[in-house]
Amino acid sequence: MGSAISSFDLACWRGAVPRMSVAHTHDDLEFNTAPVDLEYLIDGRQVVIPAGALAVFWAARPHQLVRDSGESALAWLTVPLAQARGWRLPGAFLARMFAGEIAVAGTAVGPLALADRVESWSDELAAAHPLRRAAVGEVQAFVLRAAHAVAPAAPAGRAGGGLRADVADMAAWIARHAAEDISVADVAAQVHLHPHHAMSVFRAALGVTVGEYLAQCRIARARELLLMTDAGIPDIAASAGFGSLSQFYARFREHTGEAPAAYRRRHGG
Repeated sequence: MGSAISSFDLACWRGAVPRMSVAHTHDDLEFNTAPVDLEYLIDGRQVVIPAGALAVFWAARPHQLVRDSGESALAWLTVPLAQARGWRLPGAFLARMFAGEIAVAGTAVGPLALADRVESWSDELAAAHPLRRAAVGEVQAFVLRAAHAVAPAAPAGRAGGGLRADVADMAAWIARHAAEDISVADVAAQVHLHPHHAMSVFRAALGVTVGEYLAQCRIARARELLLMTDAGIPDIAASAGFGSLSQFYARFREHTGEAPAAYRRRHGG
């Protein structure tokens, strides 16, 4: 799954998942749960979603599963942001999503038992299925319940063996400094590596170059500003770290498939 995908649509799936070879983004709310700990790199942060918990985050933030689920099945649900915004979700919940939080309900049981619903929803959400409308209503109710149930954030920074420490440190530094004029040499210096070696180990671990990951972080910030502020497009481009307006437009369209103003209008901003 590459970073150019704009959305996975309203969809769900359940099964064993290998570590993701590429850090990627898509414009959905992503819900997932598994019977084992899930180790992610999300927006430059190492995050462990505890076994049995239900987690949700805005997948426009660069993210990657860095340790496979073994033989255990991960259940996930994606809801396009434009659709979710029409479901009158709590404003505080959406603000937390746009800010890059990973929200967690302690246990995915009862009304939040995503794994129990995936099998029927995965079939019924198909466009031509006679029960699609009913399934969409059930998903909407599930999402509303989850939005009211989740705690502030998933535990972060817990030790994990799925990602090299120097790569995790580089990704975290890039995410923190994405709005600045930074170079590969600046990133490499944070972990005391030669720039060429830093580029090599980063791409081998995350499937994208340092420059591509930096662009993902900047686009995520631009999306947040487009939805949460009334700032003009040139100001947003500058605040997100783009050196020119033309570069911003090109990168934004590459990642989302549309211009910034169209993105803002589609989401009611």
